[in-house]
Amino acid sequence: MSILTENYLDHYTPLVEEFVREVASLSHPDIDGMPEPFFPVFGSGYERSALRLIIVGQDTRGWGDLMKSLPEWKADPRAKLKDWMDEFADSPPRWGGPRHQFGGFVGMLLAALHGLKDWSVLRKGGMDEVLSSFAWGNGNAVELYQSTPSKIGVPWEYWEAVRKAGAHFDRFSHLVETLKPRAAIVLWRGMDPATYFEGYSYEVLPEDGRLKHYRLPEIGVDVFQVPHPRSMGFIEGADHFCTKLRDLFFQHGITKPFPEFLKGQSEAQDVMDYLQRNAPSRGPSFDKYAFVSWVAEELRKRDTFMSVPALIGLVNAQGYRTNYDTEYSVPRGYYKLVSGTYHRLESAGEPNRARNVALAFRKPNFDYAYDTE
Repeated sequence: MSILTENYLDHYTPLVEEFVREVASLSHPDIDGMPEPFFPVFGSGYERSALRLIIVGQDTRGWGDLMKSLPEWKADPRAKLKDWMDEFADSPPRWGGPRHQFGGFVGMLLAALHGLKDWSVLRKGGMDEVLSSFAWGNGNAVELYQSTPSKIGVPWEYWEAVRKAGAHFDRFSHLVETLKPRAAIVLWRGMDPATYFEGYSYEVLPEDGRLKHYRLPEIGVDVFQVPHPRSMGFIEGADHFCTKLRDLFFQHGITKPFPEFLKGQSEAQDVMDYLQRNAPSRGPSFDKYAFVSWVAEELRKRDTFMSVPALIGLVNAQGYRTNYDTEYSVPRGYYKLVSGTYHRLESAGEPNRARNVALAFRKPNFDYAYDTE
């Protein structure tokens, strides 16, 4: 289990226990299908993502069944949380559909931020590196009354008591303490920054119509607030907000546009600096082979590739050394590092990440640095 997952479970378990205690004491109506709380989740590639983006919606309509799940939450909330996290990590939703639906807009935006021209590839099962690299949460863990409860006859007073029991979930601080995002996009116009950012100071940057930009300087996180995609369609359109968000992410260095081939050219220096700045820290669980794999994954998310000499420049700059404790300086050692990373991933049962390594790195003449055929 990753450190991020352990911290998440440690943080949310007592919050869930508090919710369960309060809700269990209520007089429950005999109504099937009352929604249960929705907790943030993240893909299997989120922890090692350079972007560390979380998408925050208003609420998730019709999520689960409160009365069926309450005994499980009460019996072992940590296990219940872990099961839900594993389900999302193992089978991320196919974020597609029309651009004026939540999933469609998220898919289009993720593709734009990663420089992918055809965002339909995400809903067709391609580019799992992108789909697994972000986190998803809601501003309201417990649904608003008008979303589902009002439609199935839940008494307003009862649902207000459930929402009050879950109100402590609805703070950005929980996402910061558990998921440590670098940026967030809130697709919910009703978000009140004074409440949602409770505990943090925030700056309001110049607005652009219905797009708002907040910066939380204490934690170095940028938060962008836009309408729900359905509302976008009534005025500006989803493409307008997607383009604006992409441009702001590039402008503020939250991510960078990657050239098709990074081979040390001056226009790629911003990307090289971005990779150096956002790489996981060196340590016993993240060695030079893990770093090469990480760079390969960031390149494959953007359907681009890098020359091996450019990769070695990153490897040396990050402080990784040969087995003789020297900088990499001999081309033969360059290519052994790439092939060694490939074989380690294959042996670890991670063929997709091994394939990323094989595809991501090229010789200066564009030939593959490591041909697996």
